[in-house]
Amino acid sequence: MELRQLRYFVAVAEERHFGRAARRLRIAAPSLSQQIQVLERDLQVILFERSPHRVILTSAGEVLLEHAHVLLARAERAYEEVRCADGRHRQLRLRIAPAVEHVLSERLRHLSGPISGVEVSIATSTDSDSILAIRKDHIDAAIVWVRSAQNQDLMGTVLRRVPVYLALPGGHRLAGRADVSVSDLVDETIVMFPRNLFVGIWDHIIGHLLPAGPSRPNQVLTQPDLINAPEALLGSVAAGRGVAPIVPAMAEHVTVSGVVVRPLNPPLLASVELIWREPAHPALEKVVALLSDAE
Repeated sequence: MELRQLRYFVAVAEERHFGRAARRLRIAAPSLSQQIQVLERDLQVILFERSPHRVILTSAGEVLLEHAHVLLARAERAYEEVRCADGRHRQLRLRIAPAVEHVLSERLRHLSGPISGVEVSIATSTDSDSILAIRKDHIDAAIVWVRSAQNQDLMGTVLRRVPVYLALPGGHRLAGRADVSVSDLVDETIVMFPRNLFVGIWDHIIGHLLPAGPSRPNQVLTQPDLINAPEALLGSVAAGRGVAPIVPAMAEHVTVSGVVVRPLNPPLLASVELIWREPAHPALEKVVALLSDAE
């Protein structure tokens, strides 16, 4: 089994069509089909169920696809490591969750260029996408909000614990208080981002705001457009749709009239965590040290 064959296989698996995969790879469709047949013969399995209009992965194909992503990513990393062996900068691929740029702004700006022989490429994505990318070796590390229980097998370190406050409409019955007691939220509508995108922080927040669980259907109002959009979140609050948790560092960068932000009682802290999968990137130790020192 060759890396070239794996790349061909992944292209067909993702495109679900030999013609489209061939155009993507810039090779002839008959040659692509022949290479897949050779791969199937070598593995002694059928990888695709073929039809005139599309192809479907078999169970064996699903298993190979999972491994192929990892093998190709590790081959690319090996290539980069060998290239860096002569003293050139190492590259580390890092993803960060929305709002992290406000919490670790100064340190992240430093990471965006060469630091002690490290070049860090940074992109923003949801926690769920970042964790999947780590597991498939598409990236080297990620900064997420509160890892969920099912992702505790990944290596990680807490960079900072950040207070979470509550945004309320200016005329809300609780808006005049110095802080908001969690016990007063039992009947309040909580405006949230979709849980599947940030499972850990979602469960952490709702577990704190509604410790006994929702008191009625649709008490937690999820809106897809709230991802990385504090304006939309606070706009929903201003419109009277409910109250919403928000990180003060994010709220400072947004001005929405008709909204007040108050601390919670008892306080709610959310951890910002750097996570990765072993074996760790050789430069990760330096990055951890730089980010952990953020104050």
